[in-house]
Amino acid sequence: MGKKAKKGKKSKVSILQKLKSLNKKTVFSILAAFCGLMIVIGAIIGVRIIKKRRADRTVRVAFYGLSEDMCTMLKEKIPQEENIILEFDVISENAFDAGLVKDKYDMLFTWRGQITDSLQASAEDIPQRVLETMPTALRNKKCVPILLDHCELAYYTKTLKETGLEIPASFKDYQAFLNAAKSKVFSPYFCNGAEDRIMIDFIGALVMAQGGLKAYNKLIDELRINNSLDAVLDVKLDEKECTLRSILDMLKNWPKEGLTHPSWYNGRGNDLLFFAEDAQLGSFFTLLSEHRKIPYNVIKNYESAMFPVNVSPANYGLIAPALSGMLLSDNSNAKRYIANFFIEETQTEFSDKTNLAPVHSRAQAYDRQADDVRFWAASCAGGAVPDLYLAAYQRRPEELKKLCGEVRSYVR
Repeated sequence: MGKKAKKGKKSKVSILQKLKSLNKKTVFSILAAFCGLMIVIGAIIGVRIIKKRRADRTVRVAFYGLSEDMCTMLKEKIPQEENIILEFDVISENAFDAGLVKDKYDMLFTWRGQITDSLQASAEDIPQRVLETMPTALRNKKCVPILLDHCELAYYTKTLKETGLEIPASFKDYQAFLNAAKSKVFSPYFCNGAEDRIMIDFIGALVMAQGGLKAYNKLIDELRINNSLDAVLDVKLDEKECTLRSILDMLKNWPKEGLTHPSWYNGRGNDLLFFAEDAQLGSFFTLLSEHRKIPYNVIKNYESAMFPVNVSPANYGLIAPALSGMLLSDNSNAKRYIANFFIEETQTEFSDKTNLAPVHSRAQAYDRQADDVRFWAASCAGGAVPDLYLAAYQRRPEELKKLCGEVRSYVR
């Protein structure tokens, strides 16, 4: 032990002697080289910072699939700053190319679905301070929700009272309500079945109700790669017996059992309004955004609720289409601007203007229906998930039309 310590000491002395032996000129040369290297590195870093700032001066923003009013609402929350150039583009339905959009734009605003999924892998993370404004179940670091729509069931309150039933808590309870309601109204269930989005969304809600989120996601995957009903009819969607065929067979029997209008699959908005106004519907399926268009004297008699399911919250996601934002580049100004949409006052304003649900935890919702949607989405493990229309057919209207035509032929 002593020998090793002695040897180490001699080694240190030897190094010091060698350093002392260097003349001043050599030391100055080494220091000069080191300083020169630091200057070069500093210059490179400085040039990169300057280039980044120049590049970030232009913020390119794209909108897809949004109404003109929504685009205007979002634009107003991106400030016009000195030395910042803002470029806004509305991408037309037939001009969306994921690769070009990623290369051309810094921010994208659209409905979460097929499009956002195609860009998610290359998108930048949403700042954590933004995600912290909303319930944990709603946080998505690649595609952040701004407002929520909802696929809902609306119940005729008089029928609920007459049957002595509460709003169904499970799909089994809903089936019991339909059977109890058929002696009270002409059509216990109804929807605008002639409208492709309503048709496919209702089928998606039934799959979620019977098989949960795993079955729902499986159906999305199958519909994205198949263009015919036959190709997906018998695909097992869960570990039990949930298939698209089992869902459609149930629907095929509902008219025979007196649970719905014989031609519900051909129903349109004016049909729904007529039957609802005439107090002949026990319940109907629609989107919250469509619910808002129904005259108050009619809708005041209906209570909106989440679609009842037979699965646990751990295997459930609320079907709530989300107006969302994405960061497609690391533009520092874009990262600043995305935060503007998640201020409490801004979220309250957005909810008031659109009548949709805010995602900010403390923002004031437009009304109880919008507040309920935020609560329901926050309370299940899957959070808010896109409807089948957005998830599988956002850019495939012809394929959707074909599939829905096949569904109508099957249940007829």
